[in-house]
Order: sequence, then structure tokens, then C-alpha cells
Amino acid sequence: MANSLVNPGTNELSGRRNRARVGGSGFTVFAWMNKPILFARQISHQSPAPVGPGTVPIHPMDTPYPVELVTPMAATMGTITLELYELYGSTVWERLTELEDLPKAGGPVDIVGIFKAVSNTKKPITIFKYIRSPSIRGASFKTYTEEYHNCVVSQVMDGETIEVGTMEVLKQMVVNYTHITREGYNSVLTKGALGSNNIQNANYSTTELPRFA
Repeated sequence: MANSLVNPGTNELSGRRNRARVGGSGFTVFAWMNKPILFARQISHQSPAPVGPGTVPIHPMDTPYPVELVTPMAATMGTITLELYELYGSTVWERLTELEDLPKAGGPVDIVGIFKAVSNTKKPITIFKYIRSPSIRGASFKTYTEEYHNCVVSQVMDGETIEVGTMEVLKQMVVNYTHITREGYNSVLTKGALGSNNIQNANYSTTELPRFA
């Protein structure tokens, strides 16, 4: 019973690492180019899928079962969907760096303008996900991150339906990215691969990134 996940008679998980992650309530924070994505109701992440048909069985005609499974060594783009509350006097994308100019100042007013603004950015866009743990019985984990690189805005659902009972207005933005690093690390990539903003550094630390109270 020494390696049991649950301590007999206590119904508590054993060890500091055996704690279920809490997603909301400020324990997960997304940042766009090091600035928090504010007034977000929901952020959905769809991981990259394998290229092509995915896993392919090698199945000779004279065998009852496949003799080998072939997997690709590449993946397609990933997708992040932002569901944002619209505020008075601005569009939802104006809260994002590189898209934050008001329309009267030359900023984008629709998806075409967003495409142009993203293509003109000086540096590739990176989204950071900060994962923080609550303090329970005086113990908590260090904040850690995932980084989504070379992001582009691929779609904006800016339409709306208003009726007498509408109390909030939500808009969606779909963002695609090329690859992920975790704490600045991706075992497949070499330093500087897939864009100059790839954080490929063994000494990488979240102290280089913005802190949230």
C-alpha cells in the first residue's frame, strides 16, 4: 500500500503533485504578446493534428492483422478560439497588441484589416498560457507556461443578434499557430527554428514574462 494513490481511511490524495488542476477562477491566464487577454468568457484550444491521414497500418494480404503502424513525424497548425465580451466604444480585437489602435487612428475595422495588421507586425505573435496553482495547506506549485508561436488571426465572428433580453454581447476570434513550447522548450526544434520568436533556451524562466497579481 506504500505506493497507493489514496491514503487508506483519509480519502485524500497522497503527495504534493497529486492535486487536480483548477482551470478557471484566475488559475489559468492567457496573454497576447505578454499582455493579458482581458474580458474573455472562454478560451478553447484545439491541439495540432497529425498531417495526412494520421496513423497508417501496414497490412499485407496474407496476414490477419497489421504487421506495422506508421505514424507521421509532423503536425498541422493548432487552433485557439477566443470568446470575448464586447465593451462600449471599441471592438474586441482592439484589446490585443498590434490590433489596439482605434479605427479612426488607422486600426483594422474588419477581418481584412486584421489580416493586414497581423502581416505587418514587427515580430511574430506569441500567445502565452500561464498556469497557477492555488495554495492548499500552505503548499503551491510554481507558475508554469505554454507558448503558442507564430499566431495569426484566421477568422472573426463579429456579427450579432440583439433582442430585448440580451444582457451581454460576445464575439469570437479564431487564432492559428505553428507550434507549442512548454517553459520555452520543444524537444523537436532546434534554437531559432520556425521563427525568430521561438523560445528555445534551457535557461528560460517565467521571470522573464509578465506577472499577474
